[in-house]
Amino acid sequence: MLVNKVDWPDDFWKFPQGGLDASEDLVEGAQREFKEEVGTSNFEVIGISKYGNTDDWDKVKDLKSIQEKKAKGQIQKFLVVKFLGEYSDIKPDGEEIEKVDWVTAETLCRYTKENKELFHAYNGLIPKILEEFRF
Repeated sequence: MLVNKVDWPDDFWKFPQGGLDASEDLVEGAQREFKEEVGTSNFEVIGISKYGNTDDWDKVKDLKSIQEKKAKGQIQKFLVVKFLGEYSDIKPDGEEIEKVDWVTAETLCRYTKENKELFHAYNGLIPKILEEFRF
C-alpha cells in the first residue's frame, strides 16, 4: 500500500510512515501510524528488513510542504506487513493522507525506478527488501 498526502503532487507516493514517539518501539509506532494515516492497524508484521535509509530531503525540490524536511537525517526502517482486514477498512484520514493505492511488487519496483527524484529514498532498496522476504 502506498499513500499520497493531501499537499503532495498526484504522482508522489510513499509508504505509510512516521516518527516514533519516545515510549514506542518500532511495531507500536507502525501500528499507530497505520491507524492515523489509513484508519486501521489490522496487519501482521512479517519482518523488519535489514535494509534501511537515512532521509535527505534536500534531494527533493518540488515538495510543497516543508514538514518533510523535519525528517532530514532520520534513520528509516522498513517493516514488511500483511494486511489482515478488508479493503473497506482503509479510510485515509483526509487531513494528512488524501488517497491510498495498492500495487504489486513488480509495479512497485518499476515505480521506484522510473520516479527516481520523487522516490529517491527507496530507489534501489525496494527490490532488495522484496528479495529479502522472497516476494
